[in-house]
Order: sequence, then C-alpha cells, then structure tokens
Amino acid sequence: MLAACSTNVVKVKNEKKGKLHPVMKLEEAMVKKMLLDSVSAPKPQSIQIFQDSTGVHHFTFINRYDNSIYFYNYETLKFERKIKWERLGSNGIRKSDGYYIKNMDSIYVYNLIVNEIVLTNHKSKILKRISLKGDEDNKTWYLNYPNYYPKTVTPLIEAGGKLLFTGAYYNSLTESMLDNFRFNAQIDLKLNNVVFHHLYPKELYGHGSNWDGGLLTEVFPELHPDGDKLIYSFPVSHDLYITEINSTHYKKVYAGSNFAGTISSIDRPPKNTSNEIILDNYIKNDSYSAIKYDKFRKVYYRFLLKGIPNATKSTKWQDKPIAIIIMDENFKYLGETVIGNMNDWNWENSFVTKEGLNIEYIEKDFKKDLEKVYLTLKIFTLKKI
Repeated sequence: MLAACSTNVVKVKNEKKGKLHPVMKLEEAMVKKMLLDSVSAPKPQSIQIFQDSTGVHHFTFINRYDNSIYFYNYETLKFERKIKWERLGSNGIRKSDGYYIKNMDSIYVYNLIVNEIVLTNHKSKILKRISLKGDEDNKTWYLNYPNYYPKTVTPLIEAGGKLLFTGAYYNSLTESMLDNFRFNAQIDLKLNNVVFHHLYPKELYGHGSNWDGGLLTEVFPELHPDGDKLIYSFPVSHDLYITEINSTHYKKVYAGSNFAGTISSIDRPPKNTSNEIILDNYIKNDSYSAIKYDKFRKVYYRFLLKGIPNATKSTKWQDKPIAIIIMDENFKYLGETVIGNMNDWNWENSFVTKEGLNIEYIEKDFKKDLEKVYLTLKIFTLKKI
C-alpha cells in the first residue's frame, strides 16, 4: 500500500483502483437559498444546523466580518436573529472563527487570535475562556499543540460529555513530532479542562516525507454512529482511520475511490520547498477531504479532490474536480459522483440533513444585483444506477 524510496518520497498506492463496482450515485434533488444582508456574504467560514428545544431546525453560520452568528429557519429560509460580540473588553471575542451551539445558554466560539474556546450565551455574555495553547509559558506551543482552521466539514463535535476540536500541523512533521503531536483537543464540558489525543499515522507522515503547505496534513473528523469513536480522513490516504475517543490506536478501513491513483509526497527536502512546487504537487495529486455520515440513509460520503496530472502553470487549484464517494454503514463502496470543480462548489460547507447532502453552491452572477445576494445550498440524494 505504501513505499518510501531513498529520496524520502512517500507513495500511497490505491490497490483497488479500477476494481470497485458502483451501484449508486448522487443526484441533485433541491435548492435552498437564504437572502443575506449587507454585512454578510456567501462562503461563510462555518455552518451548523441547530435544533432547539421545540424541535425547530435553525440554519446558522458565523459572520467573521461583524463577529456574529446568524440564525435562519432551515425550513422557511427566513432570517430570525443574530448574536454579535464585541472584539475587545471582558465580553470581547477578537476574531470568531468557528463555533458550536449546545443550547442558547451554552455557545462555544473559537477565538482565533488568542487560540481559545470562549463559552458564551445568546446575550453575548462571556462565561468562560478555555486556552488551547497547552503550556501558556511555552512560546513554541504551536510545535506541540494543534493550530485550528474550523469550518463546516471540520466542526467542533460533542460526544461523551466532551467537546472535540480537531486541528492540525500545517507543515511537514518531523520524526520526533510523530510521537508527541496530538491534533485533537478534548474539552470537558463540566470541568472545562483540556486534554489532547490522537497522533498522525507514521506510515503516512513519517520517513522524512515532505507534505509541506498544510493542504495535505489537514485532518477531517466525523463522529462514528456508535457515539464513542472518531473517524479520521487524512488527505493522503485511501483508508479511513477509526479510533475510540480516548484511545491511541487506529483501526483502518478502506474507503478509496475507484479512480484515485497513487498519492505522492513532494520530491524535495521539507522546509526547502517553494509555494510553486507545493501547489503543483497538490494540483496533480488526488487528495481526500471531508467524511460525513448520513444517519437518515445509513451511508457515508467521502470527498475526493481529484488530481489533474497534466496540469500546467496556468492550472488553478480551484480547477480540481470534486468527487463524492458513497459507502454503506460498513464502508462498502457503493459508487461515486463528480459534481463539478471548486470554482462551482464550496465543498467545505457541506452537511447532512433529512433532505440529503447539502453543499454550498457558488452562484456565478451574484454580483449582478448587490441588493439581493443569496447563500445557496444544493441538496443531493441517492439514486440507484
């Protein structure tokens, strides 16, 4: 499955390429549009569907421009309210960059500038600040603790009385880091203390391999339907890695594409790589991303950003086609569908509802009428081939 040569290039092979048999595909079923105001825009950083105590489903998203969370009714698509925070002072959040709504009295917001989780409420009152830096006196904390880039497909996850927040190391990892760098922060919701779990797999990120640039060291989590395990999708692996929340051991399951080829690290020493080389490697390689479980249909969706082997200097990373692999609840391959490329879809804003798989669609002509700008969702459902 994997080999390392003397030049420290790691090649992750897809042994099942061309051997899988599709029986299902995704097809577009409906479109939802939410009218935005003058200080919000399409492609928000993070989205959450929040079900309140009355059973109403709210479509919420974070607006980094005015430091707020917007609420829409997911069924009627009507704007309801927003919760806004100051940037300074005792009730300030300098830069909101991700969030999790447990209830209206317990809203957890990631404060990017300070690298902390802020516990707040619907009245914008700060109740608690929880540092994610580990040792506060350690000026090189970022070498030992994750950085975070929260978005809809890398959400804060509640499980077992904890809030699980998956980060990453956005460069090549040294061999020594592979034994110590834990990318999953676990916040006890009663004690508000933080412990860190889960290491990068050595077979993927060891051997002196160069995965510089951050795009191929990002980690995509999903809560296992059992509720006590996490499923990780690493961009460079055709497998998924499953672990109990507090465990140090992974179980691997194949979850690859019928068309993805060998994924190769950069043929240069780490930290000696230009942005041009990093981008060229990313564009030409297949790379996996989000993994989402659909409890309504008991299937998994895994996103693949397909490589462009014949890419030229004029090829953009947004030109990579997006495929979505469908698997049953036991990770058996059911099929895959190419929906377009990253010029058309903001796949980072993808989530599951009873209607289907929601993905943000990028309207090409939204600038024609600046008085009516919408956030657009296209919803996919399963169809037998």
